[in-house]
Amino acid sequence: MATKLKAVPKDQAGGSGSRSPDVGDVELDCNVECPPLLPEGTYELGFVKADLNKHLWGRSKLFLQFQVLDVGEHHGKLLFMSMNFPKNGSISISSKFLQQWMVAAGGPPARRDRLSTRIFRGKVFAGRVRTVTSYVHSSGKLMDRDPSTYYSVVDHLIEVRAGR
Repeated sequence: MATKLKAVPKDQAGGSGSRSPDVGDVELDCNVECPPLLPEGTYELGFVKADLNKHLWGRSKLFLQFQVLDVGEHHGKLLFMSMNFPKNGSISISSKFLQQWMVAAGGPPARRDRLSTRIFRGKVFAGRVRTVTSYVHSSGKLMDRDPSTYYSVVDHLIEVRAGR
């Protein structure tokens, strides 16, 4: 059943029909720092930390955070790499996490039961950085972002440059 809209009396709408600037406005705290936008390319990256977040629809998402080590205007900027995990937690040979883990380890895992993000600690990587220019709309369609909302992410690691 459709809801009927009621007219707002003039005295509640600002008297002369114009609205007060504060009426109907909502202020929200923004506790998210926008990721930086860097030119696409290869950068030297130092591993900072890993976060595992439960996502909607039962999936988990792993975020690896890296700091740009190249000398210049982007030195010290933090970028992240995100990876989806299946609901059942089973990691396949084609998973992004396993591929990046093998770059950090220098080869395949010796055991099949555990893969730790500890393997990234204390290492400097050559990594490919790309620009995020689209998003998945709630309808499931891939949509273009407004250029003012572009940001950079670590797409993949190429090799270990230094570290144990």
